[in-house]
Amino acid sequence: RQLRKRRAVVKMAPSSKSERGGGSGKKWRRKEHVVKQLERVKISGQLSPRLFRKLPPRVCVSLKNIVDEDFLRAGHIFLGFLKCGRYVLSYTSKVLDDDFSFSFYIYHLYWWEFNVHSKLKLVREVRLFQDEEIYSDLYLTVCEWPSDSSKIIIFGFNTSANGMLMNMMSDENHRDIYVSAVAMPPSIYCAACRDVALAHPGDSQTHCLEHGFMLHTKYQVVYPFPTFQPAFQLKKDQVVLLNTSYSLVACAVSVHTAGTGECCQILYSKEEWEMPEEQEIRTGVTELGEPLEDSSCPCHRSSSESSRKPLELSPSMAKAKEFVADLFRRAKEAAGSSLLRRDENSHTVQDSTCQRQDVEPSAAAGNTAQGHLGERTLERGSLPPERQTVEPGYVNYTKLRYVLEPGEQEEEYEDDKISLPFVVTDLRGRNLKPMKDQACLQGPYLTVEQLTLDFEYVINEVIRNDASWCKQFCSFSDYDIVILEVCPETNQVIINIGLLLLAFPAAAEEGQLRPKTYHTSLKVAWDLNTGIFVTVGVGDLTEVRGQTSGSVWSSYRKSCVDMVMKWLVPESSSRYVNRMNNETLHKGCSLKVLADNVRYMWIVL
Repeated sequence: RQLRKRRAVVKMAPSSKSERGGGSGKKWRRKEHVVKQLERVKISGQLSPRLFRKLPPRVCVSLKNIVDEDFLRAGHIFLGFLKCGRYVLSYTSKVLDDDFSFSFYIYHLYWWEFNVHSKLKLVREVRLFQDEEIYSDLYLTVCEWPSDSSKIIIFGFNTSANGMLMNMMSDENHRDIYVSAVAMPPSIYCAACRDVALAHPGDSQTHCLEHGFMLHTKYQVVYPFPTFQPAFQLKKDQVVLLNTSYSLVACAVSVHTAGTGECCQILYSKEEWEMPEEQEIRTGVTELGEPLEDSSCPCHRSSSESSRKPLELSPSMAKAKEFVADLFRRAKEAAGSSLLRRDENSHTVQDSTCQRQDVEPSAAAGNTAQGHLGERTLERGSLPPERQTVEPGYVNYTKLRYVLEPGEQEEEYEDDKISLPFVVTDLRGRNLKPMKDQACLQGPYLTVEQLTLDFEYVINEVIRNDASWCKQFCSFSDYDIVILEVCPETNQVIINIGLLLLAFPAAAEEGQLRPKTYHTSLKVAWDLNTGIFVTVGVGDLTEVRGQTSGSVWSSYRKSCVDMVMKWLVPESSSRYVNRMNNETLHKGCSLKVLADNVRYMWIVL
């Protein structure tokens, strides 16, 4: 009996700090040891930045010990390490007065070479957002592509109207977005850099075009302001997706030498508009989105070879990959098996009757996802071998080549509200001249490609051709676009279009013919190889009752985040989009450390 009493007392003894401390309310949780955390790395596929909460002093250095005090007094804001671990970035913002005595900001970005045993060495300084007069302090985000280490891209967001001047020059429904792409300094001077340095002795800003270019642009976005998604917008190397509120612009920036640029075109190619069989071979993609052996161009061969290596995936990653592959498969089926259709309100192809007879009857059954080629919904998958598909009229592709040497000046471009205007300079601020396509180029040049998808055209075409409620539709009043996935191998971009629209009720009672406000979503796949889009899915109409547009967009974006996070494939520890920003500064605080989580080096601030 005494033994049983003792056991009962032991069972009733407090087993945690919260129980022993009475009403403290704090839950005691045992810290996981390193082995468990490494097991978690196997599951997630990525090292946690908080894997080690403390590092030994030999790999921690104080910022004050490696940077001269003069730079700290000058207002340098340190952002963090680049992926290579060689450089640390900082920026400064200075306030100047314009001709009307209004204050505006200018921003400079700095590269510091890091060595744990010596002071930081300043290797590059550039002015961001060339010649732009910015009348409010910006939220800055510096990003690196997954594998492209030749340049970085900087985004500046004007998120609020600040002061009387901003109220005069803009309104709360518009925000300015500033973008700069800057070449990375070379770790070792190349032959071209040495030649330029010999021609300009003593000038540290002299580099070859590959290591010394800057590209700037600016555009405005409107309410509901697009979400910033760097993990998707920069998922494909050398390409950035910019949501301008009216269109999605894919921009590719690359440096070439004369005679080598044509084979390395990154975006839209007319070679894709060939026979379906040839296009299938050229795309080099299986049903699950795996790349095949296709690499006539050396710049794509390395990526295809590495992608053929077998990978061991955890069950969660395999499930997520299958979900994404299913999206691309559905988009591919929509592009390859769409049939000829006659629309009551549009013109049809003159020989559509003859072409319709060439379509197999089996392909005509159960085909719901359709592609759209301009005003005619003609697809390659339904054409006989002797016919070729005509390039759709809505594809908007531009390609400009910029050179520093004196040459033929490109004619002034009209603002078509679609293509973004770019300013390209070298590190010394000299403008590069855009050249005509037929101009003979000698030496290196920079190529800027733009492929644009117009949102309003997509919305009208998807509703007209694929929505079961198209006869109820009156008009749409607003829309919001969220990128769901980007496949860098197949060049497919999956976007979700949230839509506020007016439509008649499905079963309107007699005398109740007034349209109501509804919300829905359209899922679309956009091919960066061909420029065409296909419908992946059309949502049902949901009536908006007593909700403001803000609450509608908030719930819509939350549903998009839930969808993305549910099937998110963790980023690789080596192939990921690196991001640094000044968010803590705008919150009135500071970072504690600048961490290089790959090599485990810390700079203590």
